[in-house]
Amino acid sequence: MALKVGMPLYEGFDSLDVAGPFQTFTFAGMECHLIGPGDACGPIAVTSFEGIRVTPDKTFENCPQLDVLFVPGGSNPVSVLNVGHPGSNPYLDFLIQQAKGAQLVCSVCTGALLLAGAGLLDGHLVTTHWAFKDVLRLFPVRVVDDYRRYVQSGQRITGAGISSGMDESMYIVSLLYGLDTARRCQLAMQYNPHPPFHCGDPADSEIQDDPGMVEDRKTEWQVYEAAKAVECWLRDSKATA
Repeated sequence: MALKVGMPLYEGFDSLDVAGPFQTFTFAGMECHLIGPGDACGPIAVTSFEGIRVTPDKTFENCPQLDVLFVPGGSNPVSVLNVGHPGSNPYLDFLIQQAKGAQLVCSVCTGALLLAGAGLLDGHLVTTHWAFKDVLRLFPVRVVDDYRRYVQSGQRITGAGISSGMDESMYIVSLLYGLDTARRCQLAMQYNPHPPFHCGDPADSEIQDDPGMVEDRKTEWQVYEAAKAVECWLRDSKATA
């Protein structure tokens, strides 16, 4: 029987966080599910931050137990946290419930903030998109100081920003199915990146040509406002505990 992997979606999710790994898992022969909220008629369509509208095939209520839980990032993951704390937040409650039976609990990009909000990264070595690493540090986790593409800590695997999900998903396949299957996935996808520029993270070689772009991106994405919102969310969580 094929192993099950599921990606719980939310408004403003990042489509590349989902589509790239989804294809990797498909080539590996996994049973892949997109999960989201639902009503009496079934799953409700969710829109990515780029405007791509997706209708999940499972809801939080009827999703089977997953072998791999894979949480994508998005443009405003804090909005998911602000729905409520565990126990009153359907998204976080779904993560907590699924994590109990999953072989691997994973995220890419800012999806790590949602796993952290669910308490599923406590004490673990983790990463996230470079712009949001200080936000993730507000949780009781250990955030790496470098820009590696993914980090494994026990049954937790967290990916760095967006495109890192490609590397991370192939690594996950290698853990579950072996090196040969992962290599065959890579070949099928012709994944052999040679970027025309070298500004992939703040340590990349061409950042020095325009170092201000790092701060510009954090300002554009309102990272400091996100940090304040997470601080308030955590403070409220302690007050109601």
